[in-house]
Parts: sequence; structure tokens; C-alpha cells
Amino acid sequence: MRIPGGRRRAILVAAVAVIAGVVAVVAVLVTRGGGDGPAKVTAKPLAGQPPLFLQLPGPAVKGDDAAVYAAARARLPAGDVRVAIARAIAGYGPATRDRTVATLRRLPQSNPAVAFELGLAQLWSGHPFAAEASLHSVRRLNPYGYYGTKADNLLHLNEAQGYPPYILPVSSHRSLAALRAAVAAPSASAADWLALASALEGPDRLAALKAARTAAGLDPTGVSEQVAVAVLGFSKDLPMTAISALGNLASEASTQDNAQVRFHLGLLYFWIRDSQDAAAQFTQVEQDAPKSPYAQVAHVFGQCLKSPALCQRIAKSG
Repeated sequence: MRIPGGRRRAILVAAVAVIAGVVAVVAVLVTRGGGDGPAKVTAKPLAGQPPLFLQLPGPAVKGDDAAVYAAARARLPAGDVRVAIARAIAGYGPATRDRTVATLRRLPQSNPAVAFELGLAQLWSGHPFAAEASLHSVRRLNPYGYYGTKADNLLHLNEAQGYPPYILPVSSHRSLAALRAAVAAPSASAADWLALASALEGPDRLAALKAARTAAGLDPTGVSEQVAVAVLGFSKDLPMTAISALGNLASEASTQDNAQVRFHLGLLYFWIRDSQDAAAQFTQVEQDAPKSPYAQVAHVFGQCLKSPALCQRIAKSG
């Protein structure tokens, strides 16, 4: 069994972003703090306007804030709160910082898009602690979602962007509809729920975690189920919780299951930028199970850790 090309490429792209330090706008926003805590920033207002991030229907918008604002007006009803957000950010300037923040505060604070842009406006205007509180609110409102993930990334610049992927030991070729039907049946198995978790991971990580927990409830001692719960439940606030769970599992798992455990353990170390421990786990996977699907990707991650430039070439070639 080979890991599907599209899945493998997505993982490699994540590796490029992590190792090469491609953190998009985030590097401009704050200076990184140490440990697992939130990023620390100066109280001096930042130059320019806060970046405008809006989840819009249609293709991704290429360009600056003005392009995003134009796309929001073109694609959304005039009364959509995202248009109001874009209008507020468009009006941001050295003399109107407080006005922009006040405008965003008057919009529904239960909307994660509002809370996220409020956090950015507060950060840009020199109010880091208020910004931090807003970003924590976004994460509560939209866990693992578009805005929640961006907020989590900003709060943890000492970790890789996004979240580590869970990879099934055996690829499932069933459609999402077929998997939903399978888990709805009285005969639904842990394997069915685990396959559903894997299928949901990209579009809805929170639902994927719930499916993995259901699988683990049906098979509490299943190695794949325990790995899935640990990886999909990875918290940027407390990364060692998942790492400890897999570390304990690695000491107990059979030789056959150990490659799966150690591969994902390597991913978690990779995500907290612990290159030495990540490399050790990936090397162990290659040594213990050289013909396993996990060894394929472990080898590439090992190469990426040694040479970011090579990693970029591999990702581009697919």
C-alpha cells in the first residue's frame, strides 16, 4: 500500500512551510516568544493596515486587502458582516486606528471573522493583550476552522502552522457518502469510524476528532484508534499531551504497529520544531519497517530536515 500521491504532496507542502519558515503574514505581525505560551509583541503600532483574511465563496483571492475587499463586495450580499469587516479595515489608518477597532467591536462578537479581524486591528494599533484575548476568543468560536486555525497559528509562532496530519495505515477508497452510510449502520465498526475520521480531517478536523474518539470507544486498545485521537486532538497549547500519549504507546506497541506510532510521534516533534527528536523517530521508522507506507514519508521528512531546499524541490515535483 502506498500513501496516495495527493495526500503525500499535501504533507510535503506542509513540510516545506514548516522547515523553510514560510509563515505568510504571521512573521510580520509579532515577534516570537519562548516556550508554548502566546506570542509577545511590542506595544508600538505597526505600520500599514492589518491584513484582511476573509473566508469567501469562490476561488481564493490573490492580492492585497483592496483585492479582498473588492471580492467581498462582489461575492457577498451588501448586508453580510464580512463586507462590514472589510470596510472597517479599509478605513484603518494612523489617525483612525481607534475608530476601526470601535467599529469592529460594534459588529457581532460571536462571529469568528469579526473577532479575528478585531484581534489583528488591536495588534496593529498597539494593544497586544487585547489582541491576544480576541484571538483566544476566535479559537473558542471556531476550533480547527478557517479563523480558529489562523488565530491558533498567531498565538503559537514557535510551532508549525496548522496541525499535524493523521495517516491511516491502510488507505480507504470509500467515498465520504459511503463512509457516512457505514457508520450509520448498526454494524458500524471502529475501522469504519477511523476511515471516516481520515476522510473528514481536511474539511472538518473537529468532526474528524469526534469520529476518531468514537472509533476509540469501540476499540479502546486499538493502536490506530489511539494514534488518531492523539494526533487529531493535538493542542498547540499543550503539545506534550499528545506527544506523551504516543511516546507511551510506542513503548507498548507491537513491532507491526510501532512504525505507525513512531511516524506520527515524529510528526508531532516536527510540529513543535524539535528537529532532533523528529529525525530520530523518522529514522527508527525506516529501520524497523523499511517497506511500510510510513517509511516512504518518513524518509522524505528526514531529507527535508537536512535540506529545506531539497524539500521544496520534492514538493514541487509531487
